Amino acid sequence: MSSKAGPRAEGTDGSDWKHREKVRLVKETKHVATQYVVSVKYKNAIKRTLIYHGMLGLGLTLSALVSGLNTLHCWQVLWLAAFPTCAIGFRGIVKNQSAYLRLYRLCLVACSIPAGSWGVLATLGLVEHYELYKVAGLPKPQYFFMPASNYVIYFLGFTTMLSHLFSLACISKLTNAWDVTSRSRKNKGE
Repeated sequence: MSSKAGPRAEGTDGSDWKHREKVRLVKETKHVATQYVVSVKYKNAIKRTLIYHGMLGLGLTLSALVSGLNTLHCWQVLWLAAFPTCAIGFRGIVKNQSAYLRLYRLCLVACSIPAGSWGVLATLGLVEHYELYKVAGLPKPQYFFMPASNYVIYFLGFTTMLSHLFSLACISKLTNAWDVTSRSRKNKGE
């Protein structure tokens, strides 16, 4: 593509530059396709929550590998079942495919939210912790790789739950913004 004053492409007289699409700032335009603005906004937010979910999952996996799988609680195992879906969520963000994000949302609702709720309630003492070694018949672990303070667990549990709930809200808004066909049907009155 050449500038107005520069050399022209062959086969054109140079006047076609007036008909090209121009990119304007959002502040300058009155009518902006909102799905693009929403997409950029929520894709960045979901990326941050996916990174946080991935870091926590990696940390829990490493602690389970260091101290043994029998040191985990049952809610931690359920939460780790949703950890690989971070890759599915990232794929949905990178490829702009809402099917992957819907699958990630399903895993959040089916595994992460119930496991996180159970973990927070068990840490607060409102429900019982079920150790995996007792349920699965494994030998009792020698030591547990846990933080010394419960405040660290409270903080991680609370921020994890907020992160998952925020992810669910962002995914629903993002998939609605990407679903142009249903929006055009609403506008036509079908």
